[in-house]
Amino acid sequence: MTGPVVTVLVPARDEARDIERCLRAVLAQDHPHNRMEIIVVDGGSRDGTAEVVARTLAGGDVAWRLVENPASTTPSNLNAGLAVAAGDLLCRVDARSVIPAHYVRCCVEVLSSRPEVMVTGGAQVALALDGSARAVGIARALNNRFSMGGSPYRAGGVSGPVDTVYLGAFRTAQLRAVGGWDEALLTNQDFDLNRRLGRAGAVWFDARLPVGYVPRRRIVDLWRQYHRFGRWKVRYWRHSGDRPLPRQWALLLAGPTAAALVAASLVPARRRIGRLLAAAATAAGVVAVVERRGTSEPTGDRAAHAFAAVAMVAVSGGWLTGVFRAVLSPERGGRL
Repeated sequence: MTGPVVTVLVPARDEARDIERCLRAVLAQDHPHNRMEIIVVDGGSRDGTAEVVARTLAGGDVAWRLVENPASTTPSNLNAGLAVAAGDLLCRVDARSVIPAHYVRCCVEVLSSRPEVMVTGGAQVALALDGSARAVGIARALNNRFSMGGSPYRAGGVSGPVDTVYLGAFRTAQLRAVGGWDEALLTNQDFDLNRRLGRAGAVWFDARLPVGYVPRRRIVDLWRQYHRFGRWKVRYWRHSGDRPLPRQWALLLAGPTAAALVAASLVPARRRIGRLLAAAATAAGVVAVVERRGTSEPTGDRAAHAFAAVAMVAVSGGWLTGVFRAVLSPERGGRL
């Protein structure tokens, strides 16, 4: 069998709960298994991740290896895997992701037929694995095209050039030529890499590649995650010299907070309780409308809608407060 060898690279740290699902999806690929290898880079897991990896892959028919990386950050994990990758092409897969069976084959098709494409990938689709109201609500919030900014990799759409994609598949030589992932960026390293590759060619969104993703299971963890994303987004802007994209300015300058302030300003100043109630009611109304209209998923029950609304506030609020915290504290991210 001829054709490119594909390295599937999975960085992981303390992902024992979810990585088996990820690896089973990789083993189910319809690309020839003798033209694939799986590299899992474990960044110092303490929950038995390495044991789950070994148990899952030992019975498969795809060559694999487990690499230990003491540095343990996501970009250093990725670069450690890149350093030993034997594939002509490299697919970066998240330990919490579930790729469709045709994923590797479609990535090979794009990179083999479009020499101008430097990276290709698809959409991120949050999953509600247990069907609980909380899980469904969190998934609805993360699949909402309005609250997540409207990026193609969040909202889906037609295939074509974009600024970034979820995960990404690359020609290994080109990935090495640009230095791999920037280890100075503990988050946002994928977007940074896509921007650098995009200067030399195209970043291609493939609508055939929706990838399932298992999100954080608690609202507070979701808030912490997006707060960190916000802080590191400012670091990225400072590090790269880039500025916010239009969809990011929209989140920074508009949204429920702005609507609440407008509503509050319409109430006489002496009625402070009324101002607060009007602001809260307006904000809640905006969130409710955005939550219901921002996704095509089944509506679910009232509890799921409530969790979705809270999760949307956690995501947007976490990101915004992270940005503002970094802007106001130069040591945490510098000024815009």
